[in-house]
Amino acid sequence: MSPSDSFESEKDGSLVVVTFGSEYEAIDGTLVSQAEKNLLAAVDDDECRTLLIDMKNTRFFGSAFIESLIRVWNRMKVREGSALKICNLQPYCEEVLTITHLNQIWGIHSSRQEAIAAINGGA
Repeated sequence: MSPSDSFESEKDGSLVVVTFGSEYEAIDGTLVSQAEKNLLAAVDDDECRTLLIDMKNTRFFGSAFIESLIRVWNRMKVREGSALKICNLQPYCEEVLTITHLNQIWGIHSSRQEAIAAINGGA
């Protein structure tokens, strides 16, 4: 299975939910550019206002992937009412986002259900 096959994108109105599959257990090296390409393609839809990234299968990412997330966010934030949410983070990945204070910019949720409830409730 190629990395692009291990990436799912679902759209529900202005919400796009992307899920990294098992090929993205460690997002480093060449996977960073593939992940960024897939995320940018998801947010290139003009209707996308909220991007929810489900990282249930990802155990590790480094600074290069954080830079990719920032590029995705920079592309999104020019749209009024846009939001980036991340759910199902493994402890290491959540710690990285906390140390970098990116958890204060993007919504971090323990589950997809919690994230969707926050999106629908405006939190």
